[in-house]
Amino acid sequence: MKKIKLFSALALTLFMASCDDFELPNPPGQTNTDPEAYFTDADLALAPVSEAISLTAANNANQYVTVANITTLNNFPSDYELVVDMEVGSDDQFAQTTTVETVIDGNAVTVNPDILNGAIQEVLSKKPGTYTVNVRFPVYAVKGTTKLRLGGMDNYYLPEVLNVTTYDAVKVVEDMYYIVPCDASGNPDWNGALAMNNTAGNGAVGYDHPEFSLKIESPAPDGYYFKIGSQSVVTAKNASQLLGVNLSDDQGMTGKLGTSYGVGHVIITGDVLITINAELDSYAASYAFSSLYVLSNGVDPMSLYTDNYITYSGVAKVKFQWMLGGTTDKTQEPIFRQSPDTEAITSEDGLTVTGNLITDPSAKMMQAPVRTTQLYWISADLPALTYSITLINDLSLIGGFNGWDHETSVSLTPSKDLLTWTATDVELDGEFKIAANKEWKVDFGGTQNPDSEGELVYTLMGKGDNLNVEKGKYDVEVNFNAWPYVLTLKKK
Repeated sequence: MKKIKLFSALALTLFMASCDDFELPNPPGQTNTDPEAYFTDADLALAPVSEAISLTAANNANQYVTVANITTLNNFPSDYELVVDMEVGSDDQFAQTTTVETVIDGNAVTVNPDILNGAIQEVLSKKPGTYTVNVRFPVYAVKGTTKLRLGGMDNYYLPEVLNVTTYDAVKVVEDMYYIVPCDASGNPDWNGALAMNNTAGNGAVGYDHPEFSLKIESPAPDGYYFKIGSQSVVTAKNASQLLGVNLSDDQGMTGKLGTSYGVGHVIITGDVLITINAELDSYAASYAFSSLYVLSNGVDPMSLYTDNYITYSGVAKVKFQWMLGGTTDKTQEPIFRQSPDTEAITSEDGLTVTGNLITDPSAKMMQAPVRTTQLYWISADLPALTYSITLINDLSLIGGFNGWDHETSVSLTPSKDLLTWTATDVELDGEFKIAANKEWKVDFGGTQNPDSEGELVYTLMGKGDNLNVEKGKYDVEVNFNAWPYVLTLKKK
């Protein structure tokens, strides 16, 4: 892409500030003796631009694009510099914004097309196209280290909508990708093509969310041969544009995608999650268990659950050393242990340990934050082969009833096996959650189930939605023996 061969915004504004005859409406007057008072009620007006903006055309012409015009500027002190910024908003409420520097060229307020293109990608979409872009302008008078905002601290000039066509993509990313099964020579079975899921959810734009995944069955002993195809390639049955895999390990677990690469081959047994990043042309395969089991000597295995075969999480008891397995059998591989290539990291408060996983049987077990048998919140990311384990040394009720204040939250009492937590005669009112360790690193919310014999029963999930209850006094029980976890409130 061409570089814009123009003065930088800083150089140009300094140049203008040093000139006595730069052309703005109503040339600058004399220095105002009370600039703060003047700038609070400044006489500045900006006019919108009506023409559509093509960033590609501007870049090809090596030009900045005009985004507004100065129509009035009265009595602006000559020893101050006029600085106009432009905020690009995600919508007309400017819920998300990014700020773009502008350059004043005569009466025109202009911006670098590269920078505007990047701003639109940041708050709207990376997908090339024509967008209606909401913009507004904070304006400043600057002298040395003094920077005064015209019209007051919250003032904006000229909210307007620009019609902007962004750059064509350097790399095309489509919204749908397929796993196309092949024979060992790479010949595709088009009828067997399997649509992958965008990991951001249905309807996600590929340019903004280029990661796709799908669970498949990988039969032993020959494994599973495949290539990757975009929607357009599969529709056209264009075998030459299918993406093969350049493997970076001997089990076919990771690699790069490209049309010049050979057929992909997964040889691990059982369910496998294939994940690609269509922007980075990366490929990864990982085990796709319906749940993972926390294996620790002296305690019964407990499950980590998943809804995407990528991230697994749950509550489990651990006696210091532990592993993760696809079954409750501690001798059946694959077993996930601590990777010897990286060191596990303990948080400053000593409650959390994070690290990397490996399936090497010779690797050491992971270690929990404390040596005695305790209850933990554990999460794992199988494609990334990472884990986190956080000690639960306190569970408490927090919500509107106590101003969402951790210090005055109501602590629950654990049972001897640590799997049931209770409290009696708790005054609740409205929204609330269950938090661990008097902070928000680990918390539980969820949804209410139908009433059962006067009891209120809730399904609990880690980081679930706020719970809700009518004002009253309740006995409280949290049960981690069941899945999903259960909260029961019994009104007194």
